Amino acid sequence: MAKKRRGSKSQAVRDYLKEHPTAANKEVVEGLAAKGVKVTGNLVATVKAKTAKRREVVKTVVSQHGLGIREIKAGLALLKVCGSVSAAKESLAAAEEITALV
Repeated sequence: MAKKRRGSKSQAVRDYLKEHPTAANKEVVEGLAAKGVKVTGNLVATVKAKTAKRREVVKTVVSQHGLGIREIKAGLALLKVCGSVSAAKESLAAAEEITALV
């Protein structure tokens, strides 16, 4: 029997909540059980809490720095590609030089 990927149940809960944002924990458990994914109400509650925490952090950053969510997502994508903050700063410096020359 093949092993499931780590985090696949949490991802299934997140995907279900995207489709049904107002679903209660019990509804999520039942809906995923119908799809063949066994989750507990505690897992659903944990995923919901972490999602709410992430939203709160994003709202705080947006309000403090005056950036939009698009800019923050682009910055996070840059960090993911570069691998570190210092590498991202170097790439931004190079982009500024190129912009100045053009």
